[in-house]
Amino acid sequence: MTASAPPATKTLCMDIYWDTDVLAGAALAAVDVLRSVNLLASMRAPRRSAPLTWRWWCASGVRTPRALPRGAAYRGPASLLLLPGWHAQSGPHLDQIVQRCAPAMTRLLQVHAAGGLVAGLYNAAALLGEAGLLCGRNAVAPWPFVAPVLRHAADARLLTDRAWTMDQRVWTCDSPVLATEVVLDMLRQTALAELASAAAHVYLHSRERQQVATQIVAGAQHRILPAGALERARRWLEEHMTEPYDLAATAHAAAISTRSLLRHFASAHEQSPLDYLHGLRVARARVLLETTYVSVEQVAQMCGYQDAGSFRRVFQRLTKELPAGYRERYRLRTSRKRWPG
Repeated sequence: MTASAPPATKTLCMDIYWDTDVLAGAALAAVDVLRSVNLLASMRAPRRSAPLTWRWWCASGVRTPRALPRGAAYRGPASLLLLPGWHAQSGPHLDQIVQRCAPAMTRLLQVHAAGGLVAGLYNAAALLGEAGLLCGRNAVAPWPFVAPVLRHAADARLLTDRAWTMDQRVWTCDSPVLATEVVLDMLRQTALAELASAAAHVYLHSRERQQVATQIVAGAQHRILPAGALERARRWLEEHMTEPYDLAATAHAAAISTRSLLRHFASAHEQSPLDYLHGLRVARARVLLETTYVSVEQVAQMCGYQDAGSFRRVFQRLTKELPAGYRERYRLRTSRKRWPG
C-alpha cells in the first residue's frame, strides 16, 4: 500500500528506541543511513542545514551509552520512529520485553496518528501489535517469533513471501540486517525521496551497477560464457559497446545471419540487438553521471554516442529523464570546489 508521507519540514526527525536488550547493530545501521543522507545533502548544498536528525529514545531508567552517535537536538514529536528489535532468548522472554516496554506504546501511537512513519524491525513487530498498529494490516515476523508476535497482534495478516513490508505507514521485517533497506524505504516516502534513492544506489546491491562500475574501472570483463549464438551476440555487443552499432558484424560474431539474429534476439530478449546495446550504454552512462565530473558530451562519447543530442534522446527514452537532470538527482560526488586543498 502507498504510504501517506508526513508533512514536509525543514528537518526530519527520527526517534530510535534504546534499552538494555536492544539490537544495537540494527539501530546503528539506521543511524548510518541517516548520516549518509545528510552527507549527500551537504555535498549538493553545502550551506544548508542537515535535513535529518535523530535522538535516542530510552526505556524508563535506562541511559544510552555515551559512545552512541548523536544527532542535532530537537523537541516535540518525531516524523519517523524506529524500534530496532531485541535480543530475546525465547517467546516468553519477548513477552516480558513487550510488557516492560508498554509505556512506549503511547509514543508509537502519537507518531503514527500525526501522520508519521513507524518501523518495527525483527521481533519488534510484537510491540507494534500490542499497540494495535498491526490490526488488520499486512506484517512480516521472524520465524522464531511468529507465535509471540501473533499473541500480541492476533489480527495482523502475516506475509510469508517477502522479507519486509509496509502497510499504512507501518514497516515490519523478518531480520535486523534489513534495517538499512527499511530505513531507506521510509525516507523514500518523505520529502527526502530523491536523496534516499541516491543513497540506496550506494547501500543496496545492484548487479547492473556493480558490473558496469567494474568494467569502467578494471576494463572489460573476461568471462567464460556458455556457447550459443545469442550469447556470442551479447558478448560482442558488450565488448564493442563504445563502437558504432554494426548489425552485420554482430551477426558475424554470432555465426548466424542478420535476419536470424534479429528474430531470435527479439524472441529471447523482447528487444532488438540495437535496443539491448542502448540499454548497456545507458547503464554505463548512469554510473558515470552519478560518480564522475565529466560533461554530458564526454559521457555520450564514452558510451558510444558521437552525437550528444542522440545520447540525450535515448537516455530520456529509457530513464524518463535528461542526463543533466538525472545527474542532479542522483550524483554521489561533492563539488570539485570542496576538495581539500
